[in-house]
Amino acid sequence: MIIERVTSLDQYELNILIDDSLSEGYKFIKRLVDEYAAEYNKFDRHGEALYVAKIEDKVIGIGGLNIDPYLSFPYVGRVRHLYVLRQKRGTGVGKRLLNTIIDEARKHFRTLRLSSTNNLAAENLYIKCGFSKVEGIHKASHILEISKSH
Repeated sequence: MIIERVTSLDQYELNILIDDSLSEGYKFIKRLVDEYAAEYNKFDRHGEALYVAKIEDKVIGIGGLNIDPYLSFPYVGRVRHLYVLRQKRGTGVGKRLLNTIIDEARKHFRTLRLSSTNNLAAENLYIKCGFSKVEGIHKASHILEISKSH
């Protein structure tokens, strides 16, 4: 498995991810593709990145890093659209994707936030990777303090 930084989302076949996520009731992968195509979010601002996990030429996971759009602080990043095919979960794909995102975030941000809906496996992954669960914070369920100075 390789983790690859996306320079053009058009070069990847993502229908399997879209179909898999929609069958679970998650619309965020379809939204990622639609927003990328509409040039609404291309993960191309300073500090932002989008990654895919691949086995051979098949995309099995995806995840991105944005400047947090819900805050007006450029030093807060946000994990976006992290998803791994169901049949590949539990194999370390999500952890490698998330750690790649965290490594990139360390270069640009002080804090990393994300929002996760009632998914225990995902929540456990975030905790294992250093995030703290938070409550009462708008559009954030988990936060990782990266550094105190940037």
